[in-house]
Amino acid sequence: VPLFYFLLHFAVIHALAVVVCLIRFGSVHWMFESPSLDKFPITQPPGWPVSLPLVYLAWVSVVLIVYPCCRWFAALRARRKDWWLSYL
Repeated sequence: VPLFYFLLHFAVIHALAVVVCLIRFGSVHWMFESPSLDKFPITQPPGWPVSLPLVYLAWVSVVLIVYPCCRWFAALRARRKDWWLSYL
């Protein structure tokens, strides 16, 4: 289950970042392009750094979203003994 959480939280964090960027700036191109090498890997739009309370809110949101999935996966592993489940 720890590896499952580790892999799943990356996808959830990225999805939340795309949604937040879309809501705040109306576009997500900021996240996927860089006009020059000195601004690689992304170009931050004005007002991009968020405050610490918003970072904590994002952290709690990710944990609350991923926790039920981890509980489900733990129950699945307890029910089934498939070989491929041992790798997650």
